[in-house]
Amino acid sequence: EDVDDKPSIPVTIITGYLGSGKTTLLSYILTEQHGKKIAVIVNEFGEGEGTEQPGALGLGDDKYEEWLEMNNGCLCCSVKSDTVMALEKLMEKAGKFDYILIETTGLADPGNIGQTFWVDEGLSQLYLDGIVTMVDTHNFARTKQHSRGSEFGRQIALADVVILNKMDLVDQMTRDQVSDDIRSMNSACRIQFTDHSRVNLDGILGIQAY
Repeated sequence: EDVDDKPSIPVTIITGYLGSGKTTLLSYILTEQHGKKIAVIVNEFGEGEGTEQPGALGLGDDKYEEWLEMNNGCLCCSVKSDTVMALEKLMEKAGKFDYILIETTGLADPGNIGQTFWVDEGLSQLYLDGIVTMVDTHNFARTKQHSRGSEFGRQIALADVVILNKMDLVDQMTRDQVSDDIRSMNSACRIQFTDHSRVNLDGILGIQAY
């Protein structure tokens, strides 16, 4: 069977600063019965403040680089460096998943990961479906002020969907102010409002942004 005959698989990149609620979202995806078959790659670059350990997802420290099958039918792999290798291993399990979700650490540039799919021939079945950035609405002003360089702004500027999380902790005025700020940084993105990282998965998977 030619590679061309195989169905293409959408890849979603999810990014956001530490505390935005990414780990809670990933935990939801990997445990809830939502009926979607999603392969999740958790990136663990380095040991700085930007890392969220896989222990938080119940994966354990010894599970790096191995694909685990979760009770709800999803797959999960925690990688320390080589996202491409994890994706190549994943392709051996083709048919067990319909979507791929790649989580990046707080300081990672989603654009760099997105370029992977255009330069690696072994990943020709994959296509970048969308970049999703999670934002802690409650601490938005502080994060923006203290973010190193322009990384925070770039995460928002590159996003196809921005999830404004922790809406239960802010009033209408803050909600409007943060929404306006996001729009000034990226007028084309879709904004999804939520709390406790309870996201409508149809709004972030298979959105065909590219």
